[in-house]
Order: sequence, then structure tokens, then C-alpha cells
Amino acid sequence: MNKVMNIQLFKNFSSFGVLKKVSKEVWIGWFSSLVEAYNMSIYTFIAPLLAKFIFQDTTTWKALFFSYSLVFIASCFFYPIGAIYYGGVGDKKGRQKTCIYSTLGLAIATGLMGFIPFHFLENSAWIFFLLLICAQYFFSGGEYYGSIVFSLEHSEHKENGFMSSLSCLFAVFGLILANGIAALSLLMNNELGIHICFLIGGIGGMVSYFLKNHCQETPAFIALSKEPLKRVNGLNFIKSECQRIGSVVLLFAFFIVTYNFVFIFLPLIYLERNGTQIFDTFNSLIAYGISLVAAGLIADRLGVEQAMLKGVKLFSIALIPLCYFCDNLLILQVTLAACISLVIAPIHSWILHQFEVQNRCRGIFISSAIAASIFGGSTVPICLMIFEKFHSLVACSIYPLIVSIGSFAYLTFYRKKLKPCLIVQE
Repeated sequence: MNKVMNIQLFKNFSSFGVLKKVSKEVWIGWFSSLVEAYNMSIYTFIAPLLAKFIFQDTTTWKALFFSYSLVFIASCFFYPIGAIYYGGVGDKKGRQKTCIYSTLGLAIATGLMGFIPFHFLENSAWIFFLLLICAQYFFSGGEYYGSIVFSLEHSEHKENGFMSSLSCLFAVFGLILANGIAALSLLMNNELGIHICFLIGGIGGMVSYFLKNHCQETPAFIALSKEPLKRVNGLNFIKSECQRIGSVVLLFAFFIVTYNFVFIFLPLIYLERNGTQIFDTFNSLIAYGISLVAAGLIADRLGVEQAMLKGVKLFSIALIPLCYFCDNLLILQVTLAACISLVIAPIHSWILHQFEVQNRCRGIFISSAIAASIFGGSTVPICLMIFEKFHSLVACSIYPLIVSIGSFAYLTFYRKKLKPCLIVQE
């Protein structure tokens, strides 16, 4: 027994040891995930304060609904356009080009949000925020998964779940930073604090842009013959890979819906109950980051798909009882986060192996485009409407439960029909 435990401990430490061997491109890719997560989440965290400035003629509840509806519009229409465009760029011109262009655009859009004089514009300010949020989501269509593909293709280690979880972890660092800075701004309760939130994102994006300019292209893309890339037709690719795209969309949907439910919608409900303006998910995000690393290590022991299956199953079983019996927001978030981490931690490694290398960006980005257009900004507005009608968290939990059951059905019955294009080493 002691010998088995020592071997297991050695494996766990060896997983952390790979961090010494990763290239600068991997670290820069992770840093870009941090910055992108900050830029794409800062508006959602600052929205409770911002809502009263840009929707002054409505009630608090309607102001919140309209504020998050801006995200819904951008996610449904502009993220898919950006993802489809940058998917082609990534497979034709390279992963680095995708990251550079999208990172610069996202940095500019976020920084410009810091210059909107919303106090002066009053009821017209939402138009400018909508335009820039749409720009954010267009560039994010290439930036987030572009950075994921870039960092994972530069990493040549077999610890797929662990390396994937670190990509997620750096995104969580960005979320924690955004939440902390937004909380300080909410305490300041003035216009300057809101401007600073967006300006920090713009500056961080510019740093990420300059770092990526000094990176090398991924070995996987360099090794490709360029001739097949010229003959790829987007529609033919979708038709030939519709089953793979559908499976990735389903798992992306679980990722998007559960994250938004746990870390955006639930705090909004408790915010309204407590009569405060502080969007407090700081502690739960820290716990989420720890859960991701642990889940990545578990995925490397059990296998990526087995870990994802267990995570979906646990979430489906625990969701309704927790929403019914648990009144403590932190306990509710941490428990649900531990379940979804088993899915989210290894998901990037899993999707990387669903498509051939020459079509990898196109496949991943098209799948994310479909998932974002259907589920991206819908979770919070839909759950807010359900809660307004029924005043029940259990009723609201039906929406993420349906998505998780669909993911469970795929992982249980259908996944064996689709073999990965590149075998994930366990």
C-alpha cells in the first residue's frame, strides 16, 4: 500500500515538474488567457454598478437585465463571426497570427470602454458600450481558443489534463483579478473607478500583444504541408465533420452554461437578496482555481473522458438538491465548481484532439461559434426571467440541468463512435 502511495505521489510531483520544461510560448499563451479572461469578464463584474448609470430610467432589476442583454447580443452575433473568421486565419496563416491580431483588437476595444463618458451621456451611454462589447466578442472569437491552441501545441508533454487545467487556471487568475478590481471600484462608487477597470484591461492586452510578437509558430503548424490548406472549403468541412463539431458544441455548451450559472447568475441573486452592490465571487474563484488543478491531475490518472463523465454526472445529481437546501452562496458555488472542474479542466486537451491538425483551428472555432451563439449570453438573461417569474433557484437550475444531461448522454452513449484524430496519451 505504501509503495502504491509513493508511486502516486511521485506521479503528482512529476506533473508539476513539467512546468520547468515548458517554453516561453506556453507561458505567454497562458498569460494571454489571463488577460483575455480579465477583459471579457470585467464588464460582467462591474455591471451592477454601471447599470444604474447607463439605464437610469428603469428599476434596478430591469437595469441589470438590460445590462447583461448587451452581452447576450454580442455573444450571439459577433463572437461567432470572429470565431469563424479567425478559425480560417489560424489554419491558413498560423496560430501566432491569430493570437496577435485578435489580442490587439481586444485590447483596443476594452481600453476604449474606459474612455466612455457614461455619466455625461446618461441614457445614451449603453449604445457605446454595446458597440465596444460587440468588438470585444468579435476579437475574443479568435483570442481565447487561439491562445489555448497556441500554448497546448507548444507543449509536448503527455500530462494532457494537467496542462489543459493550467490554461484554465490562468483564465481564472484573470477572473479573480477582474473581480477584485471591480469590487474596489464598486466600493469607490464613482465614475473614475469604472474607467480604471477598463483601462487596466487595455494595458494588459497591449502587453500580451507585444509578447506574442516575439513568439515562434507552433511546431504542429510548421510541420504541416501547406498544399492541403489551400483546398479546404468551409462548408464542405462542416458537412464532413458535423458529428465532431456537434460533440464539441455539446461540451462547450456545458462549459459556458455552468460557468455563467455558478459565477454570474448565482451572485446576482444573492446580491439582490442582500441589497448590496458588491459582486463577490473572489473566494469562490480561488476555490475554483484549486479545483481545476486537482481535476487536471485526476484526468491524467483516470483518463480525460472518464474524468469529464464523472464531472457531468456529479453536477447533474447535485444541482437541484444544492439549489433547494443550500442558502450559503460560497458553499453552493464551491461545491458546484468542484463538479464542473472535472469537465472544464481537461476540456481544452480533449477538443485539441477532435480535429486533424490542418483543420484544428477551424473545427474548434466553428464549434465555439455555434455554442456561443446559442448559449453564450443566454444563461443569465434566461435565468433572470425564470427567477423573476417563479422566485425559485430550483426552477432556474432546470436550464443548466438540461444542458448537463445532454452532455452526460453524449459522453455515455455516443462518444465511442468518434475516435480522436490524435490519441490522447494517458
